[in-house]
Amino acid sequence: MGLRKSLGIIAVCTQVVVVVDYNMQSQQAGLGPGELSMKAYSAIVQARYNTPTVTASGLSAVQQGGQGSDAPPTPVCVRRGTSLNCQ
Repeated sequence: MGLRKSLGIIAVCTQVVVVVDYNMQSQQAGLGPGELSMKAYSAIVQARYNTPTVTASGLSAVQQGGQGSDAPPTPVCVRRGTSLNCQ
């Protein structure tokens, strides 16, 4: 009974997330509720998740502004309590 209830909660939560995302995408497209086709919505979702994978070496190159860039790296700041530590 507990497993069945848990799966039901997961299913309902997933449906709510999809509905909210669909409505947000419809509003961003300037359409009313229900006017965005499911084909267009699935293309938006696929484009969102079809980003190129970033490796650790590629991530450091992106953070440094590219491989041939002479710009100094952006400092990373961490707030602990009332102090701000930038490195």
